[in-house]
Amino acid sequence: MRVYHFLPANWALDDIRRKRIKISVIDELNDPFELWCVEQPDKRLRQALRGFKAEMVARFGMICFSKSWHNPLLWSHYADKHRGVCLGFDVDDRGLKPVTYSVDRPNLKLPPTLESINELLFTKFQGWSYEEELRNWFRLDEKEDGHYFYPFDQMVRLREVIAGALCNLNRTEIDDALQGQSAVAVFKARLAFKTFRVVKNRKGFSGSDKQVPQRT
Repeated sequence: MRVYHFLPANWALDDIRRKRIKISVIDELNDPFELWCVEQPDKRLRQALRGFKAEMVARFGMICFSKSWHNPLLWSHYADKHRGVCLGFDVDDRGLKPVTYSVDRPNLKLPPTLESINELLFTKFQGWSYEEELRNWFRLDEKEDGHYFYPFDQMVRLREVIAGALCNLNRTEIDDALQGQSAVAVFKARLAFKTFRVVKNRKGFSGSDKQVPQRT
C-alpha cells in the first residue's frame, strides 16, 4: 500500500539519509484524546484508563501515515506550512490499520475485548478525518538522537520524495541524501490552479510555477 508521511525539510533529509522514520511517542501527540476517546462517566473507569495510557506511553509509540498527499491542510499542519517534504512509502498492508473517525465517543465494553482495545487505539474525533490516517503501533526500544526510529526495510520502503510548494530544497540536496537508494521518485509539488489541492509541478524544481512564500 502506498502511504504518505509529512515532515519539515531538515528532518526529512535526515531521515532519508539515515534510512529511518520517527516513531511518535504518545505524550507528544497533538491530539489529547489519543487513548482517551471512549465515554468515561465512571471515576473508576477514568482511573483505569489513566493507568492504561501511562503504561502505553512507557512502552509503545506509533507511526502515522496518510492515504494521500494532495490535501493542503496536511502540508500546512505537518510539513512546515508547505515548506517541508512528503515521503511516500510502500508499507505492507498487514502493518497498517485505518483510523476510525467518530462524532460520538464510543462506549468501552467491559471486560475489554480485542474490539474495544482497537477502539482505544484507532479512534479519533471526526474533525481529524481530513488526515485519512493509517497507523501502526511499535514497542519502544533504544533511543537514537533523543528519539525512537524504525529503519527502512521490506515492510517500510521509501518510494517517493515530494518537495512542498514552498520548499527551498533543490534536487541535488535530495539526491545526495538518497545516496543511490533505488526506485525512489523525486518531484516538486505546487498548488493546483483550479482546485484546493496540492499537485505535481511538471516543470520540476526550477519551474516558474513555484509559489512565493508570504511573511506571516
